[in-house]
Amino acid sequence: MRKRRLPFGLSLFVLLCFAMSAHARSVLVVNPGFETVSRALVGGEQTNGIGGSGVLVGTREPLPFGNGIVDWSAPVTVPGWRTFVVPFGSTNQVLAGVLRPTTVGGTPFVTGIEGNNVLAIQAAVVGQETGEVLQANTTYTLSFLAGISEFDSEYFFAVTLTAIDDTATLPLENQPGVTRLEIGRFFPTNSPDGVMRRYQFSYTSPEVLPASLVGTRLGINIFGSDGIPRVVFDDFTLTTDSGLAIPTVSEWGQVTLLVLLLMSGVVALQKQARVLEPSGAVRST
Repeated sequence: MRKRRLPFGLSLFVLLCFAMSAHARSVLVVNPGFETVSRALVGGEQTNGIGGSGVLVGTREPLPFGNGIVDWSAPVTVPGWRTFVVPFGSTNQVLAGVLRPTTVGGTPFVTGIEGNNVLAIQAAVVGQETGEVLQANTTYTLSFLAGISEFDSEYFFAVTLTAIDDTATLPLENQPGVTRLEIGRFFPTNSPDGVMRRYQFSYTSPEVLPASLVGTRLGINIFGSDGIPRVVFDDFTLTTDSGLAIPTVSEWGQVTLLVLLLMSGVVALQKQARVLEPSGAVRST
């Protein structure tokens, strides 16, 4: 009896359906774990704000690591993220920055971080504008680590996804050109215990974007506290899932390559079967 093969047209249809179904991918977040600093920080050292690429900021050693005095002897730059910053040489404190945590009296400041650095933030906001243009009918999921040291008091975590247009000068909420899309609020019952834990939330854009959001880029905005506890963040990841989507040029190329490989495999098997088939054999039907 002859074995029935899946028709080639049906095989191609199945491949195309697969290519057009789940269309999830990662969005580039610059410096997602706050590891990129122009020089290595020492234990207990924190940048006095974040100015993005090319903007120098001072450093300080906040309590419980030091006296918190701003030092400009070895300023640094931190790409990707932004805060309000002070002029070069100013001793005013910015209550947000990249911190290299260490131990305090033998007890770790926080545990469960990725790498050496974290974002430590009090009465401030930190933001980043990605290069991702907001699309209609698309789900964006933001994931991150957050925690509060046992040396601080309890608080909650708040992060937003934003839309940023060409008029924006800072990727921060309540600044011109920045629109909130969704907020994730998390109230840990076991904090402060110095343990970083994973949190995430999602935003799904409407089927038709309003005119004010067309052409905007996706942004991330991180809120601090009321000024007393330090909220600590790390390892941001952002993914987008547009569901049923037309494959990109690259994906079409991958599908085409897969089809060609399948076709060459089928042809090779058919040739092999003819070679192995006994001479004069009669196929049954």
